Amino acid sequence: MTFEDLTPILLAIGILVAFHFIRQFMLGPTISVADLSRHLEDKNADIALIDVRSEGEFSSQLGHIPGAVNIPVGDLAAEIKALGDQLTAEPDKLFVTICRTHNRSPRAARMLKSAGLKNVIVLKGGMMAWASKKLPVEN
Repeated sequence: MTFEDLTPILLAIGILVAFHFIRQFMLGPTISVADLSRHLEDKNADIALIDVRSEGEFSSQLGHIPGAVNIPVGDLAAEIKALGDQLTAEPDKLFVTICRTHNRSPRAARMLKSAGLKNVIVLKGGMMAWASKKLPVEN
């Protein structure tokens, strides 16, 4: 077998590795379900949970994390504009964006960062990961 025979395989591996790193970059900073659960147990933690799923998903059987606020990702830009400077009034607050599987929440996190928030992270795996660990939910 020659190097030329391996070229298509090596190219495919390279593309997959590049795709993985690009996806991680686009996802941005994340927090695991276990870490978020520990943070939420701390009564002094200043955390805002923003669930960006639709209203129907938010109150579906999958439920939502207790204390989460539902702002569908399509409405987030208008909500950010309406809140204005109130949004950045608490610079140490941690904002966690949540969706079903962490596909929409990175977009929401980028929108919040563009609005001037510094501490914005995505719940890795979203509500599917949260539910898989049988952590508390509300419907």
